[in-house]
Amino acid sequence: MDVTHVPEFGRLKYVQVSIDTFSRMLWVTAQAGEKAAHVVRHLTACFAVMGVPQKINTDNGPAYTGGWVHRFLQMREVKHDTGIP
Repeated sequence: MDVTHVPEFGRLKYVQVSIDTFSRMLWVTAQAGEKAAHVVRHLTACFAVMGVPQKINTDNGPAYTGGWVHRFLQMREVKHDTGIP
C-alpha cells in the first residue's frame, strides 16, 4: 500500500493504492490528504470490496504507523508489516 500525488482535481490531491499480491487486484481511492484518517477511509472501502486481509505491508510513514491506523487494523486482526520506502 502506498500514496502518491496527482494533479489536483478539486480537493482530491492524493491517490492511495492497495494491491493484493495473490490475486493482483488493485484498489485505488482519491483522497484530499495523506493523513491517518485518509488511510482509514481508503482501507475501509478496500476491505469492503476485497475482504479483510491477514496482513498488509506499508512503508513506515506516520500516516501508516499512527495509533488510529494501528487500532483500525488491530480491531480487524490484520497484521501490519512496515518497511523502508
